[in-house]
Amino acid sequence: MPEKNVVSWTVMLGGLVQDGRIDEARALFDKIPVKDVVARTSMIGGYCQVGRLAEARELFDEMPRRNVIAWTTMISGYVQNQRVDVARKLFEVMPEKNEVSWTAMLMGYTQCGRIEEASELFDAMPVKSVVSCNALILGFGQNGKVAKARHIFDQTREKDDGTWSSMIKVYERQGFELEALGVFTLMQSLGVKPNFPSLISVLSVCATLAILDHGRQVHAQLVKSRFDSDVYVASVLITTYMKCGDIVKAKRVFDRFPHKDIVMWNSVITGYAQHGLAEEALRVFNDMFYSGIPADDVTFIGVLSACSYTGQVKEGLEIFESMTSKYLVEPRTEHYACMVDLLGRAGRLNEAMDMIKKMPGEADAIIWGSLLGACRKHMNMDMAEVAAKKLVQLEPKNSGPHILLSNIYASKGRWADVAELRKNMRSRNMSKSPGCSWIEVEKKVHMFTGGGESMPHPEHSMIMRMWEKLSGLLKEAGYCPDSSFALHDVDEEEKAYSLGYHSEKLAVAYGLLKVPEGLPIRVMKNLRVCGDCHSAIKLISKVTGREIILRDANRFHHFKDGSWVYFRIANTFSLHFVGIGNSLDYTIEKYPSDVPEAQDKERFNWPVIVPFRLK
Repeated sequence: MPEKNVVSWTVMLGGLVQDGRIDEARALFDKIPVKDVVARTSMIGGYCQVGRLAEARELFDEMPRRNVIAWTTMISGYVQNQRVDVARKLFEVMPEKNEVSWTAMLMGYTQCGRIEEASELFDAMPVKSVVSCNALILGFGQNGKVAKARHIFDQTREKDDGTWSSMIKVYERQGFELEALGVFTLMQSLGVKPNFPSLISVLSVCATLAILDHGRQVHAQLVKSRFDSDVYVASVLITTYMKCGDIVKAKRVFDRFPHKDIVMWNSVITGYAQHGLAEEALRVFNDMFYSGIPADDVTFIGVLSACSYTGQVKEGLEIFESMTSKYLVEPRTEHYACMVDLLGRAGRLNEAMDMIKKMPGEADAIIWGSLLGACRKHMNMDMAEVAAKKLVQLEPKNSGPHILLSNIYASKGRWADVAELRKNMRSRNMSKSPGCSWIEVEKKVHMFTGGGESMPHPEHSMIMRMWEKLSGLLKEAGYCPDSSFALHDVDEEEKAYSLGYHSEKLAVAYGLLKVPEGLPIRVMKNLRVCGDCHSAIKLISKVTGREIILRDANRFHHFKDGSWVYFRIANTFSLHFVGIGNSLDYTIEKYPSDVPEAQDKERFNWPVIVPFRLK
């Protein structure tokens, strides 16, 4: 090669640094006859990249002259390696700061959770770049300061797609699903094209709220943007369809991929478990094993949960015993919790307690919570009190153990004990999370809470007439309200009245009014469905001839013709999408119904949120 010049030396050095071959890069750097600021900065960046900050700083200090890029590289190196205080000292003596250096320092604080210092730095910035705004929005969100994140979002005049996706992500991660949809709706109305992160966040929101129609629309947009071939996207889609109660679509997405990763397998297994389809979960588990994909701890949580929900104690015990010997996976607390739940649901409470005692470590709140729930089901108050006391010790501010124990006392008429527990809760400023159910109808999400609270629905009268009609049909069919689930020290008539206004029943009544015949009524609830509502809704499916799918905090309940519905999933279909110019066509093989609405729409008709409570 002819005599090398400065540019060729620097290009070779940059290539070695980019490949992470730092020692080779340093050897080359030492050979460069004239080291300019670019070469020195490249070498400093390489050392920072692998965490060798002392060597990077030595080179930085030796530089005869430093430009703003060299300063920013060194500051960013400290930030990336969690040395924020050192970075700040260097930043303060930096002769000329630019937008990049300000933003690098800001991101250092947000990544370390030092959000107040990040906010102070942001206020001091002479020019607030959109990147810095996005970083602070995410920083506030990660630290639970959602209102402050929204304030920064609203104050950002020149929003880019990252600004919108950051705010959506904050809402989604912090449990503000309706607000996330609201921002996405606004984004669409202003003609801002959604990027990949925003689509994934909204898809997660659709899964959480179980709003199937909008999940399909996001799926269509992912297909249109050619993102649907990504295995991560496939896993999220599977989870979304499973949580929305559409098992067929979830399985279809799964079957489209010839090379499935562990996350995809786990998504299907966990989804089947949530639907109580233990046989399908076990079949997929076996297919996974024969496909050569090693199971991990998440796999066994799904499989053991499936066995628990369907009472397959023998199979669950065998799988649990084989975890270490056959699959080389050490059981964790979550797996013991599944086993305690499995044995507890089956009424084998003493065996569940023995398993807790034999655990290698101390049982946590999840395990004692599983036992307490089983004791509630089988009315073993002595063991329930033991579990509740353990839970109070582990989570003294959690109202759940007190409420479950109170329910047990109430069902036995021990009102003095109930009053004492309530007094204890009041002294600790505890309160029960209100039960809430919701249903998606005609692009709107309608939310219900039980009881005689304010904010009546616009169609309040019609809903009440439907419920009165249902009550008559249920009574004729032999339904009698189970007052043990009312759990208040009132007379039987008042108990029956309060049971009629549980949120899931009201949502079902509204679904019967609005969801067209032939389509299932899909209702979601934030807490566990009570036993009385379970019995009533099962009977409603019989007297109305409608399929009802209820998803509560733990699992899905499928009702049809007065029974739980369990169904097998066929493997005889595939789905292919083909993008043509600005439009999107689809072809279907063997299974010609219910494809995503893959239409050429620049903006979606996102839901109008209608929160209310019935009087």
